[in-house]
Amino acid sequence: MISSMALQVIITAPVHDFLIDTLKEKGYEIIYTPTIQYEELAEIISNASGLVVTTRLKVDANLIEKATNLKWIARLGSGMELIDTDYAATKGITCVSSPEGNCTTVGEHALGLLLSLMNRIHSSYTEIQKGAWIRDKNRANELTGKKVGIIGFGNTGSAFAKVLSGFDVTILAHDIYRNNFETNQIRSASLEMIQKEADVISLHLPLTNLTHHYANDAFFEALVRKPYFISTCRGQVTATKSVLKALQNQQISGAGLDVMENEQLASYSPAERATLDGLMGFSNFIATPHIAGYSHEAYQRMARVVLEKLAII
Repeated sequence: MISSMALQVIITAPVHDFLIDTLKEKGYEIIYTPTIQYEELAEIISNASGLVVTTRLKVDANLIEKATNLKWIARLGSGMELIDTDYAATKGITCVSSPEGNCTTVGEHALGLLLSLMNRIHSSYTEIQKGAWIRDKNRANELTGKKVGIIGFGNTGSAFAKVLSGFDVTILAHDIYRNNFETNQIRSASLEMIQKEADVISLHLPLTNLTHHYANDAFFEALVRKPYFISTCRGQVTATKSVLKALQNQQISGAGLDVMENEQLASYSPAERATLDGLMGFSNFIATPHIAGYSHEAYQRMARVVLEKLAII
């Protein structure tokens, strides 16, 4: 168990009250500063024994070097690409994340994006807003009977498979780190098999050197069945220009993105704005603002998971 002993924890993002209340009950002093910037954090981190982060701040070797009393870093959510976990380990700092806390809502959101695309829900609603009542063009494609390729079969990929279990689909699962997950509905598959056979492809990959721009021009050019494309993982796993090109070339039937390479819309260059405008010009494109893992329920579960992993509760 990690001892508290009135030690200081810096919380750098909005969190559920459960996290703050529990840490206080265990004797921690809380510095709650959800809008703190990197330079400000670097100035005060020396006294902290714990650090709570999301995806807003980078915890690099320089910051860790200044954190002379740091015992643990808690990442709310999944993905540790912004934390130099290797360097933290050399300093004896425990790093934990909480993908188990929000994987359910990510799976549900991926299904929502997919069903909206396949049933023309968002696009037909937009038409009605403009005064058009169009039926024939909005005829749906059923999910039942389709093959769904899930690339990355960790917490969120398997959660997506779970919400798909009520549909009569075949799941083609690809994960270079896992195997032995086959069931009557789930088949282990290579990337090439998914590109050849899948009617739907959903990405659930962490962002690493291997996965940066995983979904690029070559990825989409290899697709055979014009699948629907969904991504709820990290924006930089998908080359945004490649999605636009795939829609323009009709290599995919539609795209649903919860993430973007650059999620700071106000900072967009003219080229980035042109790409986003191009995507939004397609009725078979839908985007949400990185909210797939952001449900009210997940908000509390992520807090509980990190506290459990740190043996604080």
